[in-house]
Amino acid sequence: MSQTNQVRASTAVAISLPDRIFSRNGASLNPNADIWMWTDGPFKARIDFTRYSGGYERYVLSLKHALTAFFKSSSSAHVVNLEVAFRYFVELTGPCPVGEFTAASLSNFASKLRHNEAWRIGTLNGLIQKWVALNLPGISHECATYLAEQRKPGNKKGEAVTTRNPLTGPLSEVEVTALYSAVNAAYGRGHLPLWSVILCRLLLACGGRISQYASLKIIDFNPDTRVLRLPQAKTRDEHARSRFLEFDISPQTAHLLSDYITGLKGDGYTDDSPLFREDVIMRQGPRKELRNPDDLFYGHCEPRHLSRRFQEEVEEVAPPTARLDFAPLPVTPKRFRYTYGTRLAEEGASKVVIANRLGHADLQNVDVYFSASPKVVENIDKAMGPLLAPLARAFQGRLVEDEANSTQKGTPGSRIIDFRISDETLGGCNQCAKGCAFNKPVACYTCFRFEPFLDAPHEEVRERLLKERQQAAEDSRMVSINDEVIRAVEEVIALCEQVRQERMAEAENAA
Repeated sequence: MSQTNQVRASTAVAISLPDRIFSRNGASLNPNADIWMWTDGPFKARIDFTRYSGGYERYVLSLKHALTAFFKSSSSAHVVNLEVAFRYFVELTGPCPVGEFTAASLSNFASKLRHNEAWRIGTLNGLIQKWVALNLPGISHECATYLAEQRKPGNKKGEAVTTRNPLTGPLSEVEVTALYSAVNAAYGRGHLPLWSVILCRLLLACGGRISQYASLKIIDFNPDTRVLRLPQAKTRDEHARSRFLEFDISPQTAHLLSDYITGLKGDGYTDDSPLFREDVIMRQGPRKELRNPDDLFYGHCEPRHLSRRFQEEVEEVAPPTARLDFAPLPVTPKRFRYTYGTRLAEEGASKVVIANRLGHADLQNVDVYFSASPKVVENIDKAMGPLLAPLARAFQGRLVEDEANSTQKGTPGSRIIDFRISDETLGGCNQCAKGCAFNKPVACYTCFRFEPFLDAPHEEVRERLLKERQQAAEDSRMVSINDEVIRAVEEVIALCEQVRQERMAEAENAA
């Protein structure tokens, strides 16, 4: 063994791990344990060092030392990502080397990465630089030099937004409308749980990170004012309940949210209980409960689990999109955040406003929402509009002649009436509004259960909605709340007119 390696080996033996280490947010663990498990805000983290075998066990002590430095200063997610990066490096390396990892080891690793995995070099670089800086055995100094001199590819910041990526970027207005209708219809048919419908609406309404929604408690929604307090980030990855940003919630979403909360309280949950509970969201309970009942985040669903379950539920009913040759629309939570920021920019919001609403500490991350060429957006909308028009119909129901021809034929609860315009029946509900939490009669026009009558006063409904829209003209967000309903009413009016025209033509031909 060279003199340098002897010194480094003896240094590692002399420096033992402490009995306990603490993160900047107060989380703690025993670094000598074979498995690290800890909680930090809504996050639950786990690193299993027993997975290293075949000679790689001798690197574990150094790995723990390096990760300890990050545990004290970085986010929990970053610590886990660093260990995952090293484990992937080990897996691709194959048989354990006799001595230390060298620059050749890294070069071979890089050559085995697929094109879309090039970013892994950048993640591994952070760990190795710290490893070498601490003079820990297992990785030679030339590795740090080699990586410092290499170009380390990564995900281009904001590229999904600026290019309007159809897989990972913001949703178009047509896609938002189609998704909104599909989710509503799926919930009405009993194909979606209420929590997933509410989360979908809140993602669109607030643009928060999934970890912020995982931090929500029942008390954060005020049903009287329809205001939601969304917990804000203390850091990039950890969310604490020390600071909040308020969002006005639309009447329909507020109605659903109130019913959902009433159900939770009926099951014995209190105001301090999580809004998205782990035992409600997860198909199976947690592998091991890491929190005490007095923990602020006890019972909260972990962000990554909430994200995964949301995608599993909504992707089952996601509408097709022309931008992916009519494949189902991908619905990762991050896309809703991109959509929210893009909408604000298109509505003329300043960078300061967008940064505030998205919870950014500075303005450097909001430039991407102003970077897409208006011409590119215009071309996308022009290309998608005609193609998705049949898929994005706002009216999902069935036009009928009158009450005698409706499914329920006047059964109590089936009549849909808007007494603000007339005492005439607008149509019927084919399930007598059973289990319906939507705002009748406005929401009925976008519901698949609605059976509008041919000669009902639908024009008056449209006039009332347009008048309300005009009154809210100063608030760009509130003004568009019922736009989908207005489109649905107009579609019903057009269908009624089509039927009348066809009947006139038939009468003229018969004469």
